[in-house]
Amino acid sequence: MTTTRIRSPLGYALAAFSAAYGVLVLAHADALRAAGLNGNAPAGAGALKKFVDLLTANALWAIGTVAVLAILLIGGLFFFGHSRAGDYAAKIAVGAVIIVSAPGLAA
Repeated sequence: MTTTRIRSPLGYALAAFSAAYGVLVLAHADALRAAGLNGNAPAGAGALKKFVDLLTANALWAIGTVAVLAILLIGGLFFFGHSRAGDYAAKIAVGAVIIVSAPGLAA
């Protein structure tokens, strides 16, 4: 016994859209290669990498300092019995997770 599969107009439209999207992506890739993007870094890329590394090192120092001050502040709020100390601690923890995971998300 054989079964036949009836294609719907939506299936045909989806297949046509997928094919058109694939052609568009390949056209962009060819355009980038024609513009000289071949996967090798340009001549001045070392200076830019050094600058970004310097900014990253400075940002880590500033983030570390702010994190220590935030921990001290939240500790003080807990010590003196502030009613919203847990909320502030949770917000700072979420912010810290976002900052720590940002390089992985950007990669």
